[in-house]
Amino acid sequence: MEAPVSKSSDIHSFDEPPLPEIEPTLRTQLIEEVQLKAQQFLTEHLAQQPGFIVVPFDDVRRLQADLSQPGVPWTEEQLRALGKQTGADLVLTGRILDYGVVQTKYWVTGLVVHSTAGLLALGFATGWNPAVIGVYVAYELPDVAIWGGGAYVFGWAFRPVRIEVEAIQLTGCEGGIWIDQELTMTVPGKTLAAYPPEERKRKELQLELNLNRAMGEIAEHVGRDLRLQPCTEDGRPARRSGLGILTLLGLGH
Repeated sequence: MEAPVSKSSDIHSFDEPPLPEIEPTLRTQLIEEVQLKAQQFLTEHLAQQPGFIVVPFDDVRRLQADLSQPGVPWTEEQLRALGKQTGADLVLTGRILDYGVVQTKYWVTGLVVHSTAGLLALGFATGWNPAVIGVYVAYELPDVAIWGGGAYVFGWAFRPVRIEVEAIQLTGCEGGIWIDQELTMTVPGKTLAAYPPEERKRKELQLELNLNRAMGEIAEHVGRDLRLQPCTEDGRPARRSGLGILTLLGLGH
């Protein structure tokens, strides 16, 4: 988890604010739960991709307990050791870059690109009428809240989740060969309608739905693009990239 989650209420809805003395521990526990769900979602989605045999989630968790400490980022050496113990050709590792709270470098870029494009189109269409431009600026103000941390409006949820996944090849020659990002922003009202009314407004549900969706998209990209790569002259595998320009700019679904 690399998202700038500074307090537990960033990713969880509470009826009463947590007591200050338990806030740090609660925040850590919630982040660990999100990381666990992310790994499970990705594993389950990958298992549905043709041509891939995925090490079961429970088996990987048992091996992880022997190779790393909870809350400590994995090194590439540890990831390679994990893969070799399972006999895997590839190891995937993921980072949660945004989760409800968006890193400033992403949400500012996304908001600026989105707002500027709309402003230019409206300006040329109206001859830069000050009254119309003023209305547009007021209309765009809620986007600051959406890009900056999310919102729940008219039955729709706007909870940004950005995932980055990297693949390390172990067969033939070793090294990173592929990296991809996926950003999900919205949870449609029809999706939330499947849940009881009292649950639809809860951040943890909205974020979990987008997390699952993002992992599903990543898994589809893996199934479509990820293959074992030939070795280059320096003894490392050739690299592929799944990053699109809109994702790099902070734009997405």
